Amino acid sequence: MGDAFAKFGRVPILRRTRAVGSTDRAFRRRGRAPFWAAGGLVHDGDGNVVLVRVTPTKGTPWFTPGGLLETGETTDGGLRREVREEVGVELADLALTRIIHETLTDGEAARHGYFAQFVARATSVELHPGHEVVEARWFDALPADLAFREDYVDDFSRLRKAATF
Repeated sequence: MGDAFAKFGRVPILRRTRAVGSTDRAFRRRGRAPFWAAGGLVHDGDGNVVLVRVTPTKGTPWFTPGGLLETGETTDGGLRREVREEVGVELADLALTRIIHETLTDGEAARHGYFAQFVARATSVELHPGHEVVEARWFDALPADLAFREDYVDDFSRLRKAATF
């Protein structure tokens, strides 16, 4: 994340603990080192954001595009790769808004991770969902079933205000 601070400046670091089941994929990953991820609101310049569904099960939540960083990848480079893989668009005007330091626990074991949350503009509105994405579409409001919705409310509000000028 040092690369993100150097490029985008200091941002708030929020800490939280989240209970997960012992079969959660965070515990199946190799090693015990912290995981690093990037994602966030990708907008079209008019205040609309693209969200994805990654499982076909009815009632599954929407997610912002993003995912785990690969070894040696910069934070913004990982975001660009994940967005390209998930929705097939390139990014411009990236802004890092916060980093979430998350502790996942099943009550016995814990796993730490860091999530860099961005706002970025898509250079195209034509979506090309990747192989892991079941559905991708543009929204003019954050849906009630957006995963981690509370993390994005402030960013979305600022994004919508900027789009109305």
